[in-house]
Amino acid sequence: MRVTRILILLAALALPATALAAPAGIPLWEGAETGMTARQVLQVFPEATVVPEADRAGERGPEGGELAVAINRVELGPDPYEARFYFRDGGLERIILDRILEGDMRFSRGLKLAGRVRDALSEHYGEPVKRQTGGDGYLVEWHKGDKAVRLVVLTQSYEVKSFQVVYEPVADDAS
Repeated sequence: MRVTRILILLAALALPATALAAPAGIPLWEGAETGMTARQVLQVFPEATVVPEADRAGERGPEGGELAVAINRVELGPDPYEARFYFRDGGLERIILDRILEGDMRFSRGLKLAGRVRDALSEHYGEPVKRQTGGDGYLVEWHKGDKAVRLVVLTQSYEVKSFQVVYEPVADDAS
């Protein structure tokens, strides 16, 4: 029951994308832009690989975007992440950097990491447009032009269960 609640929180807070494909040309992360094909993403990121069809089962992004390309490990500062590239109608729509949680991450360590990542993102994108905290997690959102960047941390029983940075177009209903 608690896991379901966490998944609902992630879907509701972190990923409110529209059901239509994103407009092309919005810069997302490290040279990747909305609308790029998987082949173009692979050219920008030579370390990236195509996610085999068999491994895509259940790996749909929010609103139906499909995981097609991934980087198994990318270092951001001292921290390891997996980069996942989601596509809709053949065009890149969203990038999720998922912190690799090697074992359990205690809440206190996650809080320090969240503060460090939040400060780095604020330095780059300015003041957040949204901040939410609750018993199950933490969300901070920035906008830069048509790009939305979200830091999403989900917790359960004093442990970090998910730590993500999400890059996607600003939702149509965002202010």
